[in-house]
Amino acid sequence: MTNSSKDRHTEVIRTFLRLLEEKDIDAWIRLWAQDAEQEYPFGTQMFPPHLAGRDAIHERWKSMPDMFDSLSFPLLDVWTDGDTSVARFDGELVRTDGVTYRNHYICTFRFTGEGKIRHYREYFDPILAGVAFGLATVDYLTP
Repeated sequence: MTNSSKDRHTEVIRTFLRLLEEKDIDAWIRLWAQDAEQEYPFGTQMFPPHLAGRDAIHERWKSMPDMFDSLSFPLLDVWTDGDTSVARFDGELVRTDGVTYRNHYICTFRFTGEGKIRHYREYFDPILAGVAFGLATVDYLTP
Protein backbone atom coordinates (compact mmCIF):
# COMPACT_ATOMS: atom_id res chain seq x y z
CA MET A 1 0.00 0.00 0.00
CA THR A 2 1.42 3.32 -0.97
CA ASN A 3 1.05 6.40 1.18
CA SER A 4 -0.80 8.05 -1.68
CA SER A 5 -3.47 5.29 -1.60
CA LYS A 6 -3.79 5.60 2.16
CA ASP A 7 -4.02 9.38 1.90
CA ARG A 8 -6.60 9.09 -0.88
CA HIS A 9 -8.77 6.72 1.19
CA THR A 10 -8.57 9.02 4.22
CA GLU A 11 -9.51 12.00 2.06
CA VAL A 12 -12.55 10.14 0.66
CA ILE A 13 -13.66 9.31 4.21
CA ARG A 14 -13.23 12.95 5.28
CA THR A 15 -15.23 14.05 2.22
CA PHE A 16 -17.88 11.39 2.94
CA LEU A 17 -18.40 12.83 6.44
CA ARG A 18 -18.18 16.47 5.33
CA LEU A 19 -20.80 16.00 2.62
CA LEU A 20 -23.11 14.35 5.15
CA GLU A 21 -22.60 17.33 7.46
CA GLU A 22 -23.40 19.65 4.56
CA LYS A 23 -26.42 17.44 3.73
CA ASP A 24 -25.28 17.27 0.09
CA ILE A 25 -26.43 13.76 -0.74
CA ASP A 26 -26.18 14.34 -4.49
CA ALA A 27 -22.43 15.03 -4.19
CA TRP A 28 -22.02 12.36 -1.47
CA ILE A 29 -23.46 9.58 -3.65
CA ARG A 30 -20.84 10.31 -6.33
CA LEU A 31 -18.20 8.94 -3.91
CA TRP A 32 -19.73 5.47 -4.40
CA ALA A 33 -19.08 2.93 -7.17
CA GLN A 34 -22.09 2.02 -9.29
CA ASP A 35 -22.13 -1.54 -7.89
CA ALA A 36 -21.44 -0.47 -4.30
CA GLU A 37 -22.90 -2.21 -1.27
CA GLN A 38 -23.86 -0.91 2.16
CA GLU A 39 -24.48 -3.01 5.27
CA TYR A 40 -25.85 -2.37 8.76
CA PRO A 41 -24.92 -5.52 10.74
CA PHE A 42 -26.50 -4.16 13.93
CA GLY A 43 -29.43 -2.37 12.34
CA THR A 44 -31.88 -5.06 13.47
CA GLN A 45 -35.26 -4.26 11.93
CA MET A 46 -34.70 -0.49 12.05
CA PHE A 47 -32.50 -0.30 8.97
CA PRO A 48 -32.18 -2.45 5.87
CA PRO A 49 -29.37 -4.94 6.58
CA HIS A 50 -28.01 -4.70 3.04
CA LEU A 51 -28.29 -2.26 0.16
CA ALA A 52 -26.95 -3.24 -3.25
CA GLY A 53 -26.10 -0.65 -5.88
CA ARG A 54 -25.52 3.08 -5.80
CA ASP A 55 -29.13 3.77 -6.80
CA ALA A 56 -30.49 1.81 -3.82
CA ILE A 57 -28.07 3.57 -1.47
CA HIS A 58 -29.08 6.96 -2.86
CA GLU A 59 -32.77 6.11 -2.49
CA ARG A 60 -32.22 5.24 1.17
CA TRP A 61 -30.21 8.38 1.97
CA LYS A 62 -31.75 11.09 -0.24
CA SER A 63 -34.36 12.22 2.31
CA MET A 64 -31.96 12.15 5.27
CA PRO A 65 -31.18 15.93 5.15
CA ASP A 66 -34.86 16.73 5.71
CA MET A 67 -34.75 14.94 9.09
CA PHE A 68 -32.01 17.11 10.64
CA ASP A 69 -31.19 20.73 11.34
CA SER A 70 -27.50 19.93 11.77
CA LEU A 71 -25.10 17.01 11.53
CA SER A 72 -21.60 16.65 12.94
CA PHE A 73 -19.29 13.69 12.40
CA PRO A 74 -15.84 14.35 13.87
CA LEU A 75 -13.37 11.81 12.50
CA LEU A 76 -11.30 10.27 15.29
CA ASP A 77 -9.16 7.58 13.62
CA VAL A 78 -8.53 5.90 10.27
CA TRP A 79 -6.63 2.65 9.79
CA THR A 80 -5.87 1.43 6.26
CA ASP A 81 -4.61 -1.83 4.84
CA GLY A 82 -4.74 -2.39 1.10
CA ASP A 83 -8.12 -1.40 -0.33
CA THR A 84 -9.79 -1.34 3.11
CA SER A 85 -9.99 1.43 5.68
CA VAL A 86 -11.61 1.40 9.10
CA ALA A 87 -12.85 4.74 10.39
CA ARG A 88 -13.90 5.67 13.90
CA PHE A 89 -16.04 8.76 14.32
CA ASP A 90 -18.75 10.21 16.53
CA GLY A 91 -22.05 11.61 15.43
CA GLU A 92 -24.12 14.44 16.85
CA LEU A 93 -27.29 15.00 14.90
CA VAL A 94 -29.88 17.61 15.79
CA ARG A 95 -33.28 16.57 14.49
CA THR A 96 -35.76 19.08 13.10
CA ASP A 97 -37.77 18.73 16.32
CA GLY A 98 -34.73 19.92 18.31
CA VAL A 99 -33.84 16.54 19.80
CA THR A 100 -30.13 15.71 19.71
CA TYR A 101 -29.07 12.18 18.78
CA ARG A 102 -25.54 11.05 19.57
CA ASN A 103 -23.86 7.79 18.66
CA HIS A 104 -20.41 6.31 18.03
CA TYR A 105 -19.43 4.62 14.77
CA ILE A 106 -16.89 2.16 13.50
CA CYS A 107 -17.17 1.80 9.74
CA THR A 108 -15.30 -0.22 7.18
CA PHE A 109 -14.77 1.17 3.70
CA ARG A 110 -13.51 -0.92 0.78
CA PHE A 111 -12.43 1.04 -2.25
CA THR A 112 -12.12 0.43 -5.97
CA GLY A 113 -8.79 1.08 -7.68
CA GLU A 114 -10.20 4.47 -8.71
CA GLY A 115 -10.91 5.41 -5.09
CA LYS A 116 -14.69 4.94 -5.14
CA ILE A 117 -16.47 3.30 -2.21
CA ARG A 118 -17.41 -0.23 -3.23
CA HIS A 119 -18.42 -1.58 0.18
CA TYR A 120 -19.42 0.21 3.38
CA ARG A 121 -20.29 -1.47 6.66
CA GLU A 122 -21.54 0.66 9.57
CA TYR A 123 -21.40 -0.40 13.22
CA PHE A 124 -23.18 1.73 15.82
CA ASP A 125 -25.16 1.30 19.04
CA PRO A 126 -28.60 0.20 17.81
CA ILE A 127 -30.15 0.80 21.22
CA LEU A 128 -29.27 4.50 21.08
CA ALA A 129 -30.54 4.76 17.51
CA GLY A 130 -33.78 2.87 18.14
CA VAL A 131 -34.71 4.89 21.21
CA ALA A 132 -33.74 8.24 19.64
CA PHE A 133 -35.91 7.68 16.57
CA GLY A 134 -38.86 6.08 18.33
CA LEU A 135 -38.24 2.73 16.68
CA ALA A 136 -37.61 0.81 19.91
CA THR A 137 -38.11 1.09 23.62
CA VAL A 138 -35.74 -0.18 26.24
CA ASP A 139 -36.36 -0.98 29.88
CA TYR A 140 -33.15 -1.59 31.75
CA LEU A 141 -33.22 -4.10 34.56
CA THR A 142 -31.70 -3.01 37.83
CA PRO A 143 -29.33 -5.50 39.43
